[in-house]
Amino acid sequence: MRTPRTRLYVACQLGGWGLHALANVVMTQRLGFSPFVWLLAGATGFFLTHLSRRRLSLREWSRLSLPGLAWRVLATSLLLGLVQDTLVFLECVFVVRVYSLAEASWPGFLLSGVQWVLVMGVWLVLYFGVHAVERARAAELERWKLEAAAQAAELRFLKAQLQPHFLFNCLNGLRGLIVEDPVRAQEVVTRLAALLRYSLGARTPETVPLQRELQVVQDYLGLEAIRLEERLRVRMDVEPAALDVAVPAMLVQTLVENAIKHGVSQAPSGGEVSVRARVLDRALHLEVANTHAGAATASDAEVNGVGLRNASERLRLLCGAGASLRLDRTQPAVTTARVHIPLPV
Repeated sequence: MRTPRTRLYVACQLGGWGLHALANVVMTQRLGFSPFVWLLAGATGFFLTHLSRRRLSLREWSRLSLPGLAWRVLATSLLLGLVQDTLVFLECVFVVRVYSLAEASWPGFLLSGVQWVLVMGVWLVLYFGVHAVERARAAELERWKLEAAAQAAELRFLKAQLQPHFLFNCLNGLRGLIVEDPVRAQEVVTRLAALLRYSLGARTPETVPLQRELQVVQDYLGLEAIRLEERLRVRMDVEPAALDVAVPAMLVQTLVENAIKHGVSQAPSGGEVSVRARVLDRALHLEVANTHAGAATASDAEVNGVGLRNASERLRLLCGAGASLRLDRTQPAVTTARVHIPLPV
């Protein structure tokens, strides 16, 4: 079954070699050349270049660097041009019978060979040029996907983490603290302002050092401590080497919020949220774990699944195909989100 891409390739092949044959027919008609010569030469060029595309895996060459591609194009142009020249020569002698072997001349054969080498060179340049444009369009599409994912993450953050009821709970707790503990009330206002500032500017840049992300996580946990009080217990275990590693903005924040919303806050006695990060084998290994009461419900699994898929896609776009995010529920009463981010070479 032919795809639109295959049909476009065949159309370009037919159109290109057809125009080449037509142009030569027009230019040589006064010299008495049979049009069939150029039609046969065009058909030969069509099948020769198509065979080369399949056998030489030219699409794989398009991923090479410019110097590596340049010498391959030159060598392939020379090879294809000589093969094309030889085939056309044999067709003229034995098929169309334009001239005999005795009438053929080496200078004419070599001149024709130079012309066919140039034609094949143009074909290869056009072929790789089309692929270069295609790669540029794919890169642009990936950039737009990245921007859309970052914007969606920001909207999810504002909607799921700073919902009106969340702000209401913080302000309601702050109201009581103003009278009971003015110093702590000031701290809460500072944390809330920092969290709002970070969320509103989270799209630029798309990645931040883990140390910066953990600072915002601390602000978020401080706000949640007003609501959960002794029910929320936090443990941090972060290696100094991991603090400077770039992570997607709001990734850890989202995982911690998810751990509290679907884990700690659901248990009457509360629970613990632990964040662990270390650098091992040229990669950042980040874990956000939380205790929970009993098995996860179907609704929790559905919400967590959507959130993890979105976070995983954004992680892939920002940190490459080697980055991963997965949820581990193999331990009793503990859910762990594991993030793997390869370090730049």
